[in-house]
Amino acid sequence: MKTNYKKVIKLITLLITSILIGTASAYVYRYMYIEGSITVGKPLLIWLEGEDLDSTIVGNTVTINLNVENGTAMNFTRALYLKNNATSAISVSYNITVLTALYSSEFEIAKIHIYENYTTPGTWTYLDTIDLTDSSDHCEGVLGQGKYLRFTIEVKAIKEVGRNFKVQVEYWTQS
Repeated sequence: MKTNYKKVIKLITLLITSILIGTASAYVYRYMYIEGSITVGKPLLIWLEGEDLDSTIVGNTVTINLNVENGTAMNFTRALYLKNNATSAISVSYNITVLTALYSSEFEIAKIHIYENYTTPGTWTYLDTIDLTDSSDHCEGVLGQGKYLRFTIEVKAIKEVGRNFKVQVEYWTQS
C-alpha cells in the first residue's frame, strides 16, 4: 500500500488545528462584579474671601494677587478663610503644604500665619506659620464642623520682582 504524504500532512494539520481550537475553547471563565452608587454632595471645606485681598475663588482653588512695595513689610490680616462646611459633626484632618516656593533671596518675609476659630466669631487662636520660601514647610491639624481657619499673609520683598507661589490644602475625614 502506497502512503500519500500530502494527505497525511493535511490530516495532521487538521488534527493539530482541532486540538488548538479545542484547548482554547476549554477555558472556564468566571466573573466578579463591582456594584455601587455615587452621591455627590457639597464640599467639606470651602474658601471664603477676606476683606484685604483681591482674590478669585473658583471651586476648590483661590487665586490671590498681592501687590506689595519693595522694602516695606505688608500684612494682610483678613486675607482668606477656610471653613469646614459639613452639615453634621464631621471633623476634617488637613495638611497645608508649600508646593511652589518663593526665593528667599528676593523676599525677607513671605509667610502665611494660620489661626483657628473654636469659640465665638472674632476669637482666633494662633496655630502655625508657613514660610513661603521653604518648599518643605507645612502645617497639619484637624478642623471641627462649622469651624474656620484664617490665613493672614505677611510679605516684605527685597527685590522688585513678580513671582508665583503655590500652597496645597490636602484634607480627609476619618471613618
